[in-house]
Amino acid sequence: MVPILYVRDLQAETAFYQALGLQITYQGDDFPGFIAIGCDQLEFGLETKPDFDPDSVSRVLAWQFEVASLRPFVQLAEHNRWDYQAPSCYWEAEDQWSMSIRTPNGYRLGIEGPNPATE
Repeated sequence: MVPILYVRDLQAETAFYQALGLQITYQGDDFPGFIAIGCDQLEFGLETKPDFDPDSVSRVLAWQFEVASLRPFVQLAEHNRWDYQAPSCYWEAEDQWSMSIRTPNGYRLGIEGPNPATE
């Protein structure tokens, strides 16, 4: 499965995911307004859509990644002055933590990982 996220600002969204360590895996003249992003087993598309409504994305998509460490994501969010929600425990029995970062086009990217205080 390779989901495609619609965006208004393709370059800003691409730069955001590149800052997270993902790479452009496809960009070509045959599909203008489309860029594939990924690493290893993860790949998804970003596509410009003129009538994209950033206020609607939180109603239609839960977008999240599971990571080995939340700490680098907090550092990136602070360094880039991204809108983010600090890590908090969502499942005490398993000591599972999550945080979220708002992408340039309004997606809330949830990130799950271990307790950052014990890493």
